[in-house]
Amino acid sequence: MEDMTGNNFLNRSEVFSVATLLYTRLRRVSGRVIDVMYLVENHAYAKYVIDVALSTNDSELQRQAERLRSLMGIDVAANQIEVNETVQDIYETEVTEEEIYRAQVSHHYIGALR
Repeated sequence: MEDMTGNNFLNRSEVFSVATLLYTRLRRVSGRVIDVMYLVENHAYAKYVIDVALSTNDSELQRQAERLRSLMGIDVAANQIEVNETVQDIYETEVTEEEIYRAQVSHHYIGALR
C-alpha cells in the first residue's frame, strides 16, 4: 500500500465506497448483509458478492457490481463455479446445538456479580 497520495490508497478508498453502496442496496433489495471490510480485502468474497448483486436483477446493484469488478480487476467469468462453491461452503456451515449453547452460557446470570 502506498502513501496517502498514491494510487493504491485512492483505489482502495473507491473500492470501499462502492462496497458500502452495494451493502446498502443489497440490504434494501434482497435483505442480504455483506461484510464491507472483508470484501475490500478478499477477492474471492468480492467475486461472490458481485455474483449475488448481479443475480438480483436490480439495475443499480448491477451497475455498482460492474463498477466494483472493474476497480478490483476481477474477472468473474473465470473460475466462477469454484469460487461460489468455496465461499458458500464457508458461509453455509450449520451451527451445532452445542455451539449455540456455549455462545449463550457466558451471558447467563449466575446469581452474583462477576
